Amino acid sequence: MLLKFLTFAALIATCSFIWLLLDLLVVLGNSNNALTTSLIRNQLSLLEKPNNKLDNVSKCGCPSKSQIVFHAEMGSDKTYNKGSIWVYDKMVTNIGNAYNPSTGKFSAPTTGIYQFNWYTLCNAGSMAHAGLFVNGKFTANQVYNNGGGIRLWITAGSSIAFSLKKGDEVYIMDVHGGTAPTLRSYFTAFGGVRIN
Repeated sequence: MLLKFLTFAALIATCSFIWLLLDLLVVLGNSNNALTTSLIRNQLSLLEKPNNKLDNVSKCGCPSKSQIVFHAEMGSDKTYNKGSIWVYDKMVTNIGNAYNPSTGKFSAPTTGIYQFNWYTLCNAGSMAHAGLFVNGKFTANQVYNNGGGIRLWITAGSSIAFSLKKGDEVYIMDVHGGTAPTLRSYFTAFGGVRIN
């Protein structure tokens, strides 16, 4: 789809350049009406071909069956202890229904390469270690450490891409624990997309 779009954009740029050239010829008085008409018809026919192809692609108007995209947030402030899966229960996007807002787990519906991102905001003066787990195995870490006082708010963010097999489960939970942090509602989010 991107290649078709870029091809279409290149044709638009080419046509714009030719129109500019034709306008310049007319202004300078070096225009041949038969030649100008022929060039215009040629460019219009080239423009019609990509338009038809793009129209055929967009007729579906729906995401493909292999498209997987989700973004979930904490619906309210929550406190979790070490070893508890963080449940992002407010769905923003869930194309493919691969994320479960009741369990906090993402289950890969197909084998592929996935990109995940997660963001954490805790109360000022607290710390959280938001680990990303795949099938129970610690895979990536993010540390939120706000010892700066009551007026300092810092959001931590992480992102990772890796290959998953169909049925693999991905989720976030606190890795190190300690004093359980209070996670701040919609500032704390988890999302992912199948990229290949």
